[in-house]
Amino acid sequence: MAIIIRGKTIIGPRPVSVPLLLDTYPNAEVAYSLRKLRTAYTGSAIRVRRLSDNTEQDIGFVGNDLDTTSLLSFVGASNGFITTWYDQSGNDNDAGNITALRQAQIVSSGNLMTDPDTGKISAWWTNDGYFLLTPLSTVQEMYHYMVFNRVNNIFTNSGLVVSNSTTATMLRWLGDNTIRTYLNNPIIHATDATLGPNLITTLRDNTNTVKVFKNTTALTTGVVSAIGSPLTTWGIANGSYNAGYHSELIHWNSNQEANRTSIETNANNYWNIY
Repeated sequence: MAIIIRGKTIIGPRPVSVPLLLDTYPNAEVAYSLRKLRTAYTGSAIRVRRLSDNTEQDIGFVGNDLDTTSLLSFVGASNGFITTWYDQSGNDNDAGNITALRQAQIVSSGNLMTDPDTGKISAWWTNDGYFLLTPLSTVQEMYHYMVFNRVNNIFTNSGLVVSNSTTATMLRWLGDNTIRTYLNNPIIHATDATLGPNLITTLRDNTNTVKVFKNTTALTTGVVSAIGSPLTTWGIANGSYNAGYHSELIHWNSNQEANRTSIETNANNYWNIY
């Protein structure tokens, strides 16, 4: 790395290459994000539809960040909506929705949608949701670890939901910051009045014990029933849809409890969540 001081070039150390999240903690079952998560991934981040003529285009990365230059060039002065979240895990399990009213917004009148707290790019969901191409593993003996990134809810009847069907809720995180259900079992903690950006993490082990964390702080622990069918949706459950700012969802089907703090730190370092 060269640094120029008063017209003179000073030769300094080369920048250190920081491993991406899934380089360090691989084998995620699905991974959707507006940042790059795995060095070996060569595909796009999202597919975007512009409102002006409903044309769609894939948007990739520049370095490890979303290619916002190409995104804004494509959308122009119009609005842009995400039709597909591409799976960066290597399993090609993309999440999409062909219904325009259920697609999260990424550009508004030629401007990037950004989180109001940090200014980081984020998709704005107003009762939106996506269907996975392939259901996720739900074998009871497997561990499940999920990261829901950048939840900033202003709605009280919905917020963040992941489901094993359109009628059975796996996890529902409402706008008043209470967890209503996990696998259709009530796990309710005291209402948290903080409605800023949140990193929500859940762990489920092979005894069906579930632990829920918000910004690294444990919220609740409980034993729930087994999942009746594979997970198929991100943001749709029993008439409720995702609402708020969402930028990332990662699901491992292996035990990541020992890595939880490091994974949360990686997410926070990029998104400035807490």
